[in-house]
This record gives sequence, C-alpha cells and structure tokens, in this order.
Amino acid sequence: MNDQVKYSLAGFCMGVAELIPGISGSTVAVIFKIYPNLMFILSRLRPKNFSLNLSLTSQIFQFRVLLPLIFSMFAAILLCSNLITFMINNYEQLFLFLLGWLMMFLSIYVADFFKALLQRLNLLIFLILGILIGYILQEINIGSEGVTPLYLFISGLIAFTFFLIPGISGSAILVVLGVYSPVIQAIANFHLLFLVPFALGCLISLLILPKIVVSLYAKYEQSLTYIFSGLIFSSGYFLL
Repeated sequence: MNDQVKYSLAGFCMGVAELIPGISGSTVAVIFKIYPNLMFILSRLRPKNFSLNLSLTSQIFQFRVLLPLIFSMFAAILLCSNLITFMINNYEQLFLFLLGWLMMFLSIYVADFFKALLQRLNLLIFLILGILIGYILQEINIGSEGVTPLYLFISGLIAFTFFLIPGISGSAILVVLGVYSPVIQAIANFHLLFLVPFALGCLISLLILPKIVVSLYAKYEQSLTYIFSGLIFSSGYFLL
C-alpha cells in the first residue's frame, strides 16, 4: 500500500477512534503499524528542528505522510461525529459490543500472535502484563474532590501519556483521576486559566514521551508490541 494512502486511511480511522469512548488514536496507529514512525516524528518536536527552510522542515517531520494523516483525521472528526453520536445514542450496547470484539481480534493481529508466540513463548508474559495493566487502569477509581493546579498538571501529564500509549484512552484516564467532568466543563466554557496547568502537563508529555517510546522500541520492539497488544485486548474487553 502506498505510504500516503496508508497514513491517510490511518488518520481517518484515528479521527473516528477519538470520537468513540474508550479508544485512543494511538491504538489505531499500532493496528496500521505506523506507531513507531509516528512516535519518531513526534520525538523530533524540538525548536532546533524548526526553520524557514520548508524543504528541510518537511524532511525532518515527514510532511509527505504526516500532513495526509492530520488532514484525514480532522476530516473524520467533522464527517463522522454525528454518525458516531447517533450510533451511541441509539445502539450503544450493540455498537460497543461489536467494537469490543473487533479490538480483541485486532490485538491478535497487532502482535502477529500465533507466529511470534510459537517462536518465543516468553512473549506470553508481556501479553498478560499488558492485559493486567489495562484491567487495573480500568478498575481503579481515584477521584479528586479538590482539583488544584498541581493536580491538573499531573492529570494532564498522565492523561496525554495514555493518549500516546495504545490501549487505554486519555479520556478514560481522566475519568479515573476524577477530573474528566471539570476539564470538559472548562473546555466548554472557555475557562482558559483553569486549563493552563492541564495543558502544560499535556505539553510536557508530548515533548518527553515520544523520545522515550522510540528509545524503548529500538531495544524491545517485540516485547513492547505484545504489551500494547494486551492493552488493546483489555480495552476491547471493557467495551463489551
């Protein structure tokens, strides 16, 4: 498949995923097998990499595939938001049931499960680890009665980290941390001062995490893939 077509299709599906509760766009990036490269592109978000030389900037950030991904993602959000809302409002149980099973089957595809597992049985440990992490994150409920700026910063840092990690959506983590409602209300009411600490936490995560992921992928690609596969499987299970 042509890379531009592949990234465009992935971007469209990522946009749809962001409209569905419990699914992150990074999960779709893993399914399309563009996640490592996407993290590599994000890891290059440094002031020194921006210049007036458009050709050089385009090469550094791979505009050839990144721009189609971004445009198709926003197109999906604009085109599919009403459809997803209709499905959730009218057929929520059936919609999430089918989606959950689809994600569990796709988690097997992501890890190239049977072929790789026969070659290295110890990979099963990483798959189970990913499932357990996903289960624990879905089950815990921290909550926060008093939302301080520091807590908002930490929440933004953690939530955006999970936005970038496949399996568990950032919005689900906001629910776990007890700040989903305050953050959504602040966005709806344009309460920008309230959102500044949260946005700062998200920004720090964006600048730091991709570099860490790229480094880990270089050393432990297959093990990390199995952990992500387990996270996607558990995320699909909780949609049932």
